[in-house]
Amino acid sequence: MIPYLIVFVIAFIYFLTGRRKSNVPLLIFFLYVALFVGLGDMIGGYDRYIYGEEFDTIADAIRNQQALSSTLMFVQGSEYGYWLWNLLIAQFTANRYIFILLTTLLIYTLFYRAFVKYLEDYPLTVIVFMGFVYYFSMTYLRQMIAVGICWQAVQYLWKRKPLPFFIIILIATTFHSSALLFAGMYFVPIRKYPKSLVLIALAAALLLSVTPLPNMLISQGGDVTGKGEGHEYENEGQGFRIDYVLEVLFFLFIYFSNYNRIDLSKRTLTFLNINLVQCVVLLFFMRFGQGGRFAWPFAIGALYMLPYCSNCRGAQTWTKPLTVIVSALLFLRISYAWEGLNAPYKTFLSNGEPAGDGLIYQKYEYDHNYTYDKFYRK
Repeated sequence: MIPYLIVFVIAFIYFLTGRRKSNVPLLIFFLYVALFVGLGDMIGGYDRYIYGEEFDTIADAIRNQQALSSTLMFVQGSEYGYWLWNLLIAQFTANRYIFILLTTLLIYTLFYRAFVKYLEDYPLTVIVFMGFVYYFSMTYLRQMIAVGICWQAVQYLWKRKPLPFFIIILIATTFHSSALLFAGMYFVPIRKYPKSLVLIALAAALLLSVTPLPNMLISQGGDVTGKGEGHEYENEGQGFRIDYVLEVLFFLFIYFSNYNRIDLSKRTLTFLNINLVQCVVLLFFMRFGQGGRFAWPFAIGALYMLPYCSNCRGAQTWTKPLTVIVSALLFLRISYAWEGLNAPYKTFLSNGEPAGDGLIYQKYEYDHNYTYDKFYRK
């Protein structure tokens, strides 16, 4: 696990030494992380094998001059954007590893653009990012593209420009349909809500979580949470997800402790409300192992508000240390939870079995030629 821990150590050094609004160090850090993730040899679990097999099949269809309609079987619902991305990359390479690398670079380009456009304290936000978002970029490539696209639309919430907002969200849904949930943010009035009203909304979400409604939404959503496996996710992780509840309590503790210090600008209130809606979503889907994926597009709210509350005038002195500690603990938690998928780390620049304990490789590897020569497909 040492290579993964080193990534956080570098992020922490950046936090200690970096300037709050300096683009070049942020760009260098994101490039390093994107290459670390993108060069990883099938890290993160079975999703990469599914993405790889789809891409290889599409690339073969192009090279064999088959009708592109024969590849439409890979389109999940309305997600034609991801299919077109496959077609685009297949014009230049037939190799799944190059596809994954380029996809990861696209994800981090979108993330970098959102950081520069909206955020005020890059070093601290990077620490929050490492705890709340980073690991998901290793495996959920399709949804992370959609998340990155959604983040480009946030500015149009406080500017009240519905056309560009909904166009961007529509594009995001062509990569992953879960992005459609973020469209509802446009109908949330931009204001600072009383604490009592926030608590009522969260209590309602908690009560609704034990009704059949979340099951119905997940089963009807089909691919909203996975590759055509809505019913599988409906049955996965049934039970009380205490980690979702603890995450919500952490957000509320930080915000309510500094609530009077949060300014009333539309920009700040937009990000605050995004994060509060994320809390509602987490509680609503807390009985499902994959329910938290519905909340990922809303993570930009936490990336903005946690550093904001840490740096605002008169902020509680413990706010920033607590934010760093919780982010670090979240990073460590998922590092060890995913150890069987990721360790020992290796890149695709050397041949041999991919990273992980071998169980995922044995079950999902569809082309063992990649094991002996990573670049046998040019």
